[in-house]
Amino acid sequence: MTITKSFNKNDQQTLNILKKHNKGLTAYRLLNELQKTRNVKPMTIYRSLNSLQKMGVVHKSNQNKTYFVCHGNTKDKHNPSLAVCRDCGDTEELKSELFEAIFKKNPIKKYDLSKFQLEVSTICRRCN
Repeated sequence: MTITKSFNKNDQQTLNILKKHNKGLTAYRLLNELQKTRNVKPMTIYRSLNSLQKMGVVHKSNQNKTYFVCHGNTKDKHNPSLAVCRDCGDTEELKSELFEAIFKKNPIKKYDLSKFQLEVSTICRRCN
């Protein structure tokens, strides 16, 4: 992953914690991790997460309210497409190009589908 914008200290620390975890983390779990090394307020975490999302480096699952590092190439901003296990909460990024192709072939006039975010609620193989 290539990062084109610079991070402030809080963004970098938040990103480092997310990189260490395979599963996504909630904002408060991130807060707990950061507070092990320094005193941080909740708003600091939310600002960092918002900044990292705008840069396309971090995605958020709305289903389980977790954040995780984008595994795509950040040079090409893409639409986050996620699979979320209903049982364990494991979240994996899907290839959004597949859904982009479907939406291009099947446009809906009422919506701009070039800026979608997709979450597939499913059961992972471990929980099945």
